[in-house]
Amino acid sequence: MPIPPQQDIRPIVERLRNSVKIRTKDKTVFSTKVGTTAMKPEQVAENIETIVKRVEAVLEQGPLNVRSVFVKTTMGPAVRLE
Repeated sequence: MPIPPQQDIRPIVERLRNSVKIRTKDKTVFSTKVGTTAMKPEQVAENIETIVKRVEAVLEQGPLNVRSVFVKTTMGPAVRLE
């Protein structure tokens, strides 16, 4: 979508910085970044909750399509969320 020459792009940039794009194509598994080491655990948990709710909202059977959720650091082991 083109941006008019005189439009302030700061709100657009901020919105894009706060967004996450998730694509699964034909796979039943996906991964996405949910936070950084500089974030508090509560912020990361809130991000995970938001992503899971959004994914469930677009699936045909909602939460019934989600079997499990795992969180993992770059080099660490995956931990299943209950």
